[in-house]
Amino acid sequence: MNAPVASPKGSRHKHWGRRQRRLRRVTTVLVAVAIVGALAGWLVYRATRPDVRRPGEDLSDITEKLSRNLPAEAPMPRFVEVTAPAGLADFRSFIGDRTSQLPEDMGSGAAWGDFDNDGDDDLFLVAAGGSLILPPEEWAPSELYENLGDATFRQVEDFPELRISGMGAAWGDYNGDGWQDLAITGYNSLLLLRNEQGRLVREESFPDLEGYWSGVSWGDFDNDRDLDLYVCGYVQYQTDGGGQRQVSQQYGTAVPYTLNPASHEPERNLLFQNNGDGTFTEVAELWGVSNPAGRSLGALWQDFDDDGWLDLYVANDISDNALFLNRGETFEDVSLAAWVADYRGAMGLAAGDWNRDGDEDLFVTHWIAQENALYDSRLVELERSRGEGQPIQLSFSDQAARLGLGQIALHSIGWGTEFVDLDADGWLDLLVVNGSTLETDEEPKGLKLQSAMLFWNQQGEYFHDLAPLSGLLAIPHVGRGMALSDYDADGDLDILIVHLYEGVQLLRNDMQSGNWLQIRLRSRLGGADATKGLGDGSAVTGRVGDILLRRSLTGASYLSQSSRVLHFGLGEAEALEDVEVRWLAGEPESFGSLEANSVWELTEGSGNPRRVLTSSGLSDREQVVEFWNKQRAGMDAVKKEGDLPKAIGLFRQALALDPEHEDSRYYLANCLAALGDLEGAMTELDTMRRLSPGSHRAHKQWGVLRALSAESDADLEAAGQALERALEINQEGTGSLLVLGEIALMQGDRTLADERLAKATRTNPKAVGGFFLRGYIAWKDGESADAGRHLEAAQAARGEEWKPEGSVAEGDVGSRMHREVTPLSLHWESWNGTPDPQTAFADLDAYLVSQ
Repeated sequence: MNAPVASPKGSRHKHWGRRQRRLRRVTTVLVAVAIVGALAGWLVYRATRPDVRRPGEDLSDITEKLSRNLPAEAPMPRFVEVTAPAGLADFRSFIGDRTSQLPEDMGSGAAWGDFDNDGDDDLFLVAAGGSLILPPEEWAPSELYENLGDATFRQVEDFPELRISGMGAAWGDYNGDGWQDLAITGYNSLLLLRNEQGRLVREESFPDLEGYWSGVSWGDFDNDRDLDLYVCGYVQYQTDGGGQRQVSQQYGTAVPYTLNPASHEPERNLLFQNNGDGTFTEVAELWGVSNPAGRSLGALWQDFDDDGWLDLYVANDISDNALFLNRGETFEDVSLAAWVADYRGAMGLAAGDWNRDGDEDLFVTHWIAQENALYDSRLVELERSRGEGQPIQLSFSDQAARLGLGQIALHSIGWGTEFVDLDADGWLDLLVVNGSTLETDEEPKGLKLQSAMLFWNQQGEYFHDLAPLSGLLAIPHVGRGMALSDYDADGDLDILIVHLYEGVQLLRNDMQSGNWLQIRLRSRLGGADATKGLGDGSAVTGRVGDILLRRSLTGASYLSQSSRVLHFGLGEAEALEDVEVRWLAGEPESFGSLEANSVWELTEGSGNPRRVLTSSGLSDREQVVEFWNKQRAGMDAVKKEGDLPKAIGLFRQALALDPEHEDSRYYLANCLAALGDLEGAMTELDTMRRLSPGSHRAHKQWGVLRALSAESDADLEAAGQALERALEINQEGTGSLLVLGEIALMQGDRTLADERLAKATRTNPKAVGGFFLRGYIAWKDGESADAGRHLEAAQAARGEEWKPEGSVAEGDVGSRMHREVTPLSLHWESWNGTPDPQTAFADLDAYLVSQ
């Protein structure tokens, strides 16, 4: 910003100009005082009910003249625009011109989650797609970005191409394998992507239902230690090219019929109960949370009454919001009784203990000409005053107007929102992303731009909007989704905003001045010994002196998901004391005092906090970077240099930094096997099976190596059991089926071998070994014609480019780690392609006869 040029001293005209400006300022102040007096009685009335005013009405006399002066201790909102340096500038959320239809304007969100388990937050960006008159293949795609650990991102190339009219997304490990899966919603899109150890694939068993699906939230509502999924339905929208010429009234303003949600019947909401076997059952109506009259845009799982069961709050557009208290066997609708049946245009949701009284409060953003709401929970107050044996009737009171959060929002339309202690003074601030749904007059028609809001919490007394002091937040956009993450691992939370018709904006937070602390939770999952859960739904409390600080692992924002790492601002305190975790579906657990300015990991059942540092004193970020340096160098040693001893050393160094990383241990085992150390390889795979019981490749490779080194029938039986376990985990694993067929053949059971091999070849028409071995079985059974046909199939599966290779001895696989090496593979790999069964199977027959 340019500084004003100083006036020359003694200038009569300049002094006269100053007097005129001073007179105008005095006049403005007097007018403001008069307005305040005239509105005093009106404000008393306004404090008791939400205000609804006509869009476009000049509200500056209310929202500006009634705002308080900014306190001297208020921090400066210091942010740095890092979208381009971080590698996110190329993302686009929308392509084409609007056609005044609702799905084009509701926007989309973003979800932070560590999809590759390397210790930092990666980023999934949902694209709103594009104009509904364009074919979907021309829409903007939703994209996944990997955090490289150096404050930059790289687009994940093998992520499935998703060109949808997208809305929301949320990460959650639904199958308990320790890898975060991804749920995605949109107009006529409902998708679940399964995370296969860092690779996202479509879960075909999950129903892709037609409908207008908006907010999506994971939560273990039945306390069975697996994640269930709630999906919001908006309206039953039908595209109508002519509808934009029709006009309807929306809060007294003429809008195109296709843009008014009241023009369409509400869509039902869905609750997918996790069956514990990788499948779901839709039970929303059964549990009473389908909310059929609501036009829902977001839902928040939160234990509002502190009874150990996740409750559900649903934000509805032009319909009553709904609060469903979880009674264990059903949900009870207490919306009216709790004073939160909010009949306004609700979009964004956030929960947090803004006043540090020990319970979870609720913030809701609304449409234009309506106040935002801050519902202050009265839970602690009610608990203190209730008589013995009396039940608590949970209730809230809207404190937005009193605290500066209500009237200031009358001219804005709020979307993404989060409670966050941006300056680390120990008090939760509020972020709100705004963006209009009212059209401009230009052609082609766009939407009006609005600025974001940053409400600094003045020790629970008042919220002051600091956004006008920020050169970045003050710039108007059509904002929609918003999510927070410490993407650069510097101890504070940074801001990611999705701007409709543009892209995203990543703002690095440079305003944190107090001490801080971050907590990562590791919780038990149902039926598993390993603590692979992220503590979803759990709450952490701690004390700074006599002050209780509380954070819960839940969140909603708008169509978005923030980091699952909990952040505490501690002010001048050097530790968070008396830390307790209330594990969802578990017992409260104490972890003592945690030192400030550190990242801590709290594991359920351990009672011992772990500072996320290595023995060498590396920070968490340095540890992650060093791990990946070793891991990538190990892979280069294998693939580019062919130096397996060097690779083994590098993989061991990587595992010293992250003992539970599956890739490092898997490739270490493969290198050891390639050098002939099968027992060493199986030891590493045994460790991998213990740490990750659901790892298909660990069980499979252990079974293959045990079969390769088998010296008895007992060894073959053990190998078979491991391979059958791998097949249970992945029923389409033709590699496991093939080796199981080989084991049956080695045990002399040709019937069982043929059954397994036939299934392998049906599943995988490229299974050369399966066809070859089936040919051998047919030849041994005297069916020479069938044997010949199987050899022809094996030759066809090899392809026209095949050339014969020499045989490979056990352990001599150093140059062929990318191939499947099995007990009998050397026999078909050394086969020269002759169609004569007698010649083709001679060596294999001699080997099996000798067993």
